[in-house]
Amino acid sequence: MFSELEETGGELKERYPDDSKTVENFMWALKEACRARYKKAVNGDLQPMKAEARFFLAEDRMSAYACLLRPENGGDDITLEEFLGDMHYEGIHYGVLREDIQREFGLGYFRIFPVARGKPPVAGEDGKVTELLQRRRNMSVEVQNGSQVDFEQDTQLQPIRKGTIICLIRPPREGSDGMDVTGQSLPSPQSAEACVPQGKNTVIGWGGQALVAGVDGILYIEDDQFCIHEQKIVEGDLDQFQGTLRVSGNLYIGGNVDGGVEIEASGEIVINGKMGEARVTSTNGTIRVQKGVYGTKGKTFLTAACQVQAPVMEWVEIDGGTSVIAETISNSVIRCGGTVYVMSGRGMIVDSLIRAGDSILCRRVGNLAGGQSRFSIGYPPHIPESWERKREELARVQETLKKLWAPITSLRKKGNRISEGEESLLKQLVEQRDLYFEKQEALIAELKSLNKALDKKSKGRVRCEKLYPQLSVQIGRLTEEITSEEEDCNIHVEASRIFLK
Repeated sequence: MFSELEETGGELKERYPDDSKTVENFMWALKEACRARYKKAVNGDLQPMKAEARFFLAEDRMSAYACLLRPENGGDDITLEEFLGDMHYEGIHYGVLREDIQREFGLGYFRIFPVARGKPPVAGEDGKVTELLQRRRNMSVEVQNGSQVDFEQDTQLQPIRKGTIICLIRPPREGSDGMDVTGQSLPSPQSAEACVPQGKNTVIGWGGQALVAGVDGILYIEDDQFCIHEQKIVEGDLDQFQGTLRVSGNLYIGGNVDGGVEIEASGEIVINGKMGEARVTSTNGTIRVQKGVYGTKGKTFLTAACQVQAPVMEWVEIDGGTSVIAETISNSVIRCGGTVYVMSGRGMIVDSLIRAGDSILCRRVGNLAGGQSRFSIGYPPHIPESWERKREELARVQETLKKLWAPITSLRKKGNRISEGEESLLKQLVEQRDLYFEKQEALIAELKSLNKALDKKSKGRVRCEKLYPQLSVQIGRLTEEITSEEEDCNIHVEASRIFLK
């Protein structure tokens, strides 16, 4: 009896590891019951003993288990109806596993099996404040240089219009109560209200779902609250009506840039608002977009001789001479002669192609929704780009050569029977083939040179705290497809292999 209990108990503990303690305690109780029952069965006048159902509750009453003890001395079996009745009178009413009971009931005695599962309470969600604007403390305006940029530092003015949403306020959401197997209600924890950072000249609006500006002015942080210094605002937007703007020296734009405008400056460019569809170029300096780039595929471009900085980079093509610094990069193409830093804020890169001459440093690659990013690191961006382009071009040339081979062979087989028109066609095909042979040789030579450059040892690496699939990493001619979740990654080349740690 004990060996059968041990066997079924072991199976249950493997199947339900969270219930291991409950199953262990039940086994101990069953062994005691079996000893007593066996002693009673073999003593005295050997009276028949009916089969018996034993039940056991977990300490938290969120699960119940049962076991059937066999009849002794010719006693009667227990019926399913009797079993369910016994369970009912033991106080097990809620979450009864009827199908499992029916299946287990016919498998014999000394088998431990679950008979009921409670429903745990579902916690609600506390109220939440989502800050849409950055926290700034003073009025200085300057481009920061360095490996990281804290976009919440007091770097620039933050003009704001009356009625502008500063924070979204999500009210608390109630959870749902649970119930244990005895029918006892299990209350859901109480959800807390959101702590709204409301300061001077800000009001709660949108039916309590937003913190908005009460006046026109400059938004700033004081005592961890959003406040507004009241004053007149100069918009300073640039759009399609300006067309093309070219200046010598530094350029500061107080508003947004959108509408397909083209901007070029020889020095630093600071855009204090957002950037949409536009082409912005700094021939000798850094570009900073204070409120993020929310572009359109094929219509948003940033080129800087030095750094490119923006908290958000979405649907944009960027060429950064020395480095690119952001908090979030998504659906973008980034080319950078140095390092791409995505270390502050969310620190996240999603669905983007990034080619960095040095490294990519971020907190997170990908998200729960999936997607795919491609990274090329450790070499000037134009080298792996050219390598991929030449390989694709070589493949097309070789495919064309294969297609030319069949008609050339077919026409040559005709020998003296070939017509004048076919002979002319054959001559043209051979000329085309020879041209493609020359092109193939040139591409092979170019690839050989690129391969030599890509074979040089690289110190480039990708460092991130969390990596979601999928990510394709290229370092030189080596590639690695990462299709699993990884943590604390330090992707680099060592001994002609790509390592993740």
